[in-house]
Amino acid sequence: MDTTIGDCDYLTTMKGDSVISTEEFLARDERLKLIVETLQDKKALDVVGLDLRGKSDSADFFVICTGTSDPHVKSMGSDVVDALRSAGHRPWHVEGLDSLRWVLVDLVDVVIHIFRHEARDFYALERLWGDAESVEFEDQWDTAEATPSAQPGWFLKND
Repeated sequence: MDTTIGDCDYLTTMKGDSVISTEEFLARDERLKLIVETLQDKKALDVVGLDLRGKSDSADFFVICTGTSDPHVKSMGSDVVDALRSAGHRPWHVEGLDSLRWVLVDLVDVVIHIFRHEARDFYALERLWGDAESVEFEDQWDTAEATPSAQPGWFLKND
């Protein structure tokens, strides 16, 4: 079942025999909608929300996504921090803005993980927390549109 909230499309995901809607997930903490919308505005790929309540003492929610390049990961991390601060939610800790393989924004009970594809595969947080309720959010862009196709006679020249 697809639904629309604001300008963003969200997907419903099944976990075991139970269904968790995106509306239900986003309503569990006021910051989740802001985080997901900010990431989608920055063209994050494979955005997933995990509800860890009752599964972990370290956080209630994870929001995980993938960036396509080092600058993309850094930009998403910076923009999420700025959006949260503008809304009055100061992150407790931000890590990885220099290494850019994995940016972590820690709000204590909500943790945002912004990965490069290789790092996300390596750490496999979705598999690690496979027993948590999860929601997959629809990508807001097509990766085929991200790189222009070369056409005959097209080239770069130095001026």
